[in-house]
Amino acid sequence: MSRLPERRVGRGGRRLGHARADRQQLSRPEVGHVGNESGPALRSTRAQWAWLPGLAAAGCLVAAVVVGGHPVAGPVVAGVSVVLVVVLVVVQGAGLFGRRGRPPSGAPSGAALAVCLVAAIWMLRGAGVALEAVGVAGATSVALWPIPLVGAVGLYVLASRVRALGLVDDWFRRGTMNRSGLWLTAAIVPVSALALVVWSWAVGEDGSGHDSYRQLLADQGPVVVVLGALAFSFVNAAAEECAYNGVAQRAFGRDMRGVVAVVLAAVMFGASHWYGFPSGWWGVFLAAGYGLVLSALRHVSHGLLLPWVAHVLADLTIVAVLLMIW
Repeated sequence: MSRLPERRVGRGGRRLGHARADRQQLSRPEVGHVGNESGPALRSTRAQWAWLPGLAAAGCLVAAVVVGGHPVAGPVVAGVSVVLVVVLVVVQGAGLFGRRGRPPSGAPSGAALAVCLVAAIWMLRGAGVALEAVGVAGATSVALWPIPLVGAVGLYVLASRVRALGLVDDWFRRGTMNRSGLWLTAAIVPVSALALVVWSWAVGEDGSGHDSYRQLLADQGPVVVVLGALAFSFVNAAAEECAYNGVAQRAFGRDMRGVVAVVLAAVMFGASHWYGFPSGWWGVFLAAGYGLVLSALRHVSHGLLLPWVAHVLADLTIVAVLLMIW
């Protein structure tokens, strides 16, 4: 008889204990639920805006390409780009923009390439003036395109060795000469050559605005002209592919969708032809379209080799057209 009340009390005690535990469990998940939701929500919000630094870096790079050699705008672009690199490196080090478990942002790389381009332009100009001052004739030619871009890529490679900056350093890939890539290359070369010839005929291009190149070639014989054309085509294609389809596209691809990164790289490639051949707005438009096609070739061939081959052949066409109109 005495065990029955004890059993009831025990059962009641267990029921009371379970009730208290249930109330505690109901109260705890509410607090934990709010805390668990706020973390991912905050990281998601940061990730949604992570493309803005990349867009700012792309703007700096386009500005460096277009006005990097201007005595006022050039240093301003370089200064803004330096500030942007420092800010982005600090922000990245603080773990903002929700990049946990992902590669570092590529925005500092784009801004760093802009700084390198402006620096290369003015370093080469200074070197040319200094060499002419000591009697080296034609030394200012060292600042002609694409030498500044070659210098910019070289400076960027050196800067990427500084691990604290977190710059993109895996941008160079040779790729493969697969069947699809070869067919696309075979289609790109004649179409781009025809577009350049038609453009020069439609706008009545007479070679004006290319006095430095004309003078450089006019003083040399045919052998030097041919060798110079080959050297220009090889170096120019390598520099532009490394800068735009290499560093820029790889960097911006970390913060944006692949299509957006490809378009930005093409826009920068087009902007570099404002003073080039083709030039003006038509030059920017045609070069940007050509840049998109080269970017597609890069993805098909998984590297820079075939885009470089197509680019070299297109540049040889440019040289041939310029020689005809000169």
